[in-house]
Amino acid sequence: MKKYIFKLFVLAIAATAFTSCLKDDSLILDPAKGVNVIEFANPAQIAKIGTVYAMYTLSYDIGPDVVLPVEVSYSGPEATAPQDITVNFGPGTAANVVTYNTENKSTYELMPTNAYTLPGSSVVIKKGESKAKINVIFKPSAFDLTKNLVLPLTITSSSFGIVSGNFSTILLNIGAKNKYDGVYTYTATHQAPDRPAFLIGTEFTYGSDVQLRSSGAATNNLFNTAFGDFLIPLITASGGTSGFGQTNLLLTFDPATNKVIAASNANTAATNGRKMNLDDTAVGSNFYNPTTKEVFLTYFMTQPGFAPFKITAKLKFKGPR
Repeated sequence: MKKYIFKLFVLAIAATAFTSCLKDDSLILDPAKGVNVIEFANPAQIAKIGTVYAMYTLSYDIGPDVVLPVEVSYSGPEATAPQDITVNFGPGTAANVVTYNTENKSTYELMPTNAYTLPGSSVVIKKGESKAKINVIFKPSAFDLTKNLVLPLTITSSSFGIVSGNFSTILLNIGAKNKYDGVYTYTATHQAPDRPAFLIGTEFTYGSDVQLRSSGAATNNLFNTAFGDFLIPLITASGGTSGFGQTNLLLTFDPATNKVIAASNANTAATNGRKMNLDDTAVGSNFYNPTTKEVFLTYFMTQPGFAPFKITAKLKFKGPR
C-alpha cells in the first residue's frame, strides 16, 4: 500500500513539473491559469515557441516615429477585472537579451534608449475590463540597421492578482526597413562552363520566396526562406532545390537612381573563397524599378579553382515581410 501511494506521489510531482515547463502562444498553458494572472498579451505571433521569454518580431519603414500598442491582460477564468488594477512595468535589462541569446544561440542586442519611448511606468486595467494598453513609441530613423535590436518589457508588480511566470517579460525585436525590403519571387538563369551538377542555361523560378532584408539605409541581404539562411538560391541539374553554401549576397543601392551599385559576399568567414561582384556590362540589369517593384541583377559568383558562375536574376515583389 505504501509503495502504491509513493508511486502516485511521484507521478503527481512529475505531472506538475511537466506542466510548469509548458509554453504556448495561445496563452492557455500557464500553470497559474486556475486563477487569473497579469501578463502581456501577444502583440504579434511568437517568433519561437518554448523559449525562456516570448519574442515578437516586427519591422517598420525608416521614417517617422511609430506606435506599437502592447496590452497587459487580466487573463484566466474570470472574464473581467473585479476592481481597478494598477500594473507597473518598465524596460527589461541586457541580461534578458543575453539569456535569450544563450538559449537560442542568437545575437540580439539591447535596444538603446534613444530608439524608443515608454509612456510612463504604469497602466490601469479598469474594473469590468480585461486589458489595458501601453503605447510604445519606436524611432526607426534612430535604429542601427546593422544590429538585431530587442526591447525587453517587464511587468514589475500589480496592485491586485498574480503576475504571470511565463509572460511577465517579453522581447520586442523591432527592425527598420528601407524601400527595397520585402518578400520576393526569385527567377534566374545560371551560366557556367564547368558546373554540370547545376541547372545551366535554363531559366527557373525558385520554389520558395526570398527576402531582401535591410542591413542599412540602402543595403539589403538576400535571405533564402527555403533554408532559413542567407544562401544564394540554386537549382541542381535534376531540378532539386538547393543553395550556394557560405554565401550571403549583400546588395548596395543608390537611393537617388535606384541602381544596384555593388554586390558582395557578406559572409566574410567563408572558407571556400566564394565572392560576388556585379556584371557592369550587363544591359538592362542591376537596378530597382519602383513602379513594378522588381529588382534586376546580373552578377558573378567566383570561387578559387572554378570558372566564374554568372547569375542573371529577377526579384519580383510579393509583399512586405
